[in-house]
Amino acid sequence: MNYQDLKDYLFEIADKKYAEFSKSLSASDYVSIGVKNPILRKIIKDHKNDVDLDTSCFELGKYLEIDFIYFGLSLSRCQTLKEQLNFLNKNIKKAKSWAITDCVTTFLKKSTFDDFLTFYLHSYNSPFIFERRFCYVFGLKHSKNPRILDIFPKFTLKDEYMVMMAEAWLLATVAIDFPDQVYDFLKSINDYRLIRKTISKMCDSYRINNEVKIRFKELRTSKKELTKISDF
Repeated sequence: MNYQDLKDYLFEIADKKYAEFSKSLSASDYVSIGVKNPILRKIIKDHKNDVDLDTSCFELGKYLEIDFIYFGLSLSRCQTLKEQLNFLNKNIKKAKSWAITDCVTTFLKKSTFDDFLTFYLHSYNSPFIFERRFCYVFGLKHSKNPRILDIFPKFTLKDEYMVMMAEAWLLATVAIDFPDQVYDFLKSINDYRLIRKTISKMCDSYRINNEVKIRFKELRTSKKELTKISDF
């Protein structure tokens, strides 16, 4: 299968209704062909060693499914985590949607915290929104490591929505094991969007008990009042 064969096949099996649904969720300029992720993952698995399917021929930045296969196939063909991270350092900036960045980690080989931290320090200040988002999604793999707390001071407050949402996701996940440290961090900042979204995600978690949730809800209320006073 070459690139044109792949593209033709995707359009052949496309579901127009799913394309509309997928497009509405992707929050991007991608065209959604209308092929579900399990099918895309099977294509990646089946063509991992297909030398005719050359990723350098892929037309990137236009079709959601093409970019998904590009990243999944490229990472699957890497022999080591180091190769994978080198590839991402060069190419994750090409991602244009959370639908790409949030699935990339599923193709990564097992990483250490130092692997994550090296990547994070390289990319967390990137000018590319979804490269920055990926930094925090990658961090989810290491949310139980107490060293994750060291990156809190590097959070870029009042960041773009897609980055802020990933920061909130990571903070809420870290709060499962380190609620006091996350509480102190949220208490110390003035980014009410990040505070509100983090606590909302915490309240949705069944792994955080009600006593902790109540404490954070009270913090959210107090921060909201302070925001009103500041705005006034």
